[in-house]
Amino acid sequence: LDYKKDIDDFTVRYKDLHPFELSQREWSAIELVTTWLHAFRQVTTQMSTTKQPMLSTMHAVFRGLQDELKKAISALPDNINPQICSGLLKAHRKLSDYYHHFDQSPYYTWAARKLYNSR
Repeated sequence: LDYKKDIDDFTVRYKDLHPFELSQREWSAIELVTTWLHAFRQVTTQMSTTKQPMLSTMHAVFRGLQDELKKAISALPDNINPQICSGLLKAHRKLSDYYHHFDQSPYYTWAARKLYNSR
């Protein structure tokens, strides 16, 4: 988005790039997607600075990302490109699958029991 004007100017300047000019609707879609990707970037940065990944952290991360995606899906405009909506739904479903997979892990149960017994 920082280079929107530069990209528009470049595609206007060269005739062979005219078919690739982005409409205002496409720029709006890009803006929406960048806000969602920001949440994933934050989580990636947070997880990469963690020295010891923990299952409890993973649960919180997956749940937080799911909540962000749920808010994004519910705030979609009616005229949104169906591929964008589909992508968000697939991302939400993938996080749900991961969440379920970790929830079924015997390591999570073991870690929770170990933590409870140490108190």
